[in-house]
Amino acid sequence: MKLKFIIILFIITSQAFSQVSVGPKHIGKPGKFKKGVLKRFKKTETIFLLSKVYDKAEYEKILKDSWNVTPYKIVDVENFDIEDYLSDKYSIAQLGGFKRVKQMKNGGTSTSLFTYIDFIIYDSDKIYEKLNKLSPKKRAKKKSEIISDYSLNIARFYIYPKDDFITTSRSLDMDKIVYSLFMEDVFFNYKPGLLKNYFQKVNNLIKNEEIYWMYKDDYLPEIKKLKKNKLYIPSYMVIKYNGWTGQDSGENEEGVQKVFGKYDYKYEIISDDDLSDKIMNNEEFYYLRYVRMNAERFLQVVNSKTGEIIYRNYITGFSYSLKSKHIKDLNSKIIKASKK
Repeated sequence: MKLKFIIILFIITSQAFSQVSVGPKHIGKPGKFKKGVLKRFKKTETIFLLSKVYDKAEYEKILKDSWNVTPYKIVDVENFDIEDYLSDKYSIAQLGGFKRVKQMKNGGTSTSLFTYIDFIIYDSDKIYEKLNKLSPKKRAKKKSEIISDYSLNIARFYIYPKDDFITTSRSLDMDKIVYSLFMEDVFFNYKPGLLKNYFQKVNNLIKNEEIYWMYKDDYLPEIKKLKKNKLYIPSYMVIKYNGWTGQDSGENEEGVQKVFGKYDYKYEIISDDDLSDKIMNNEEFYYLRYVRMNAERFLQVVNSKTGEIIYRNYITGFSYSLKSKHIKDLNSKIIKASKK
């Protein structure tokens, strides 16, 4: 099955993104929105294009409790045509991704996969001004590029791809990657409860017209509550990744227990489904959210009821795993917050 034009995916040489970002760009340094851009977004109806691993009713449950900055509609990706929504009336929230292929000094190539959910609006006047000058043949060829050139970034958050999909994607063309993104279960953190908390955070940032940049290490005073409240660890963090082979190598609960043995407070490893259900049931607790995107790692503590990120640690380096030092950093922030 071939999907219609859904998202614009490019093979490019270099780029990096943040786990949660609200701003006019998602690379380099944080910028400021042009005057009126977020007000314009808030006047739109947001069209959600999401994976078919869940049906529309499930997404309605998620969005009902997490999204109120705009009215919204969930559209079946197989029936979506971007030209139906190139208007100031609409914004788009879409699952997307791209491959980055980098030439190495030894003559080989390095391939990375980035996957995320984007929130964007379009400058439709400019798009149609450009398209209407082209012949039908050139219009078909240039349409994706022109739409991309006149899209405005609003927000983005990372979706953590499973390692077997990352490995498989290296040999797939973009049509097949797009198909997998929308039709198959290829993500660790794509669960209803986790999506709810991501959408809550983006919703509130846009509503308050705040810039949010993920390449930061910080925490909120609320983190001191971890002294008395259990921290839940999603079971996908138990899966061990082998950086040499680029493959998962099975569960490694012993390794996780060793790392979290440095955590000074109560914690519990919980199945991803049970964690998601607790969030969807509106229970309030704290959990660790971890995303690895190639060599970049993002470690966060999230309030399950509000979606607020109360701790965040952006980690770089050659390792693909969490270390005891990262858990010690979390300990230190809890202690600092408790003294204030």
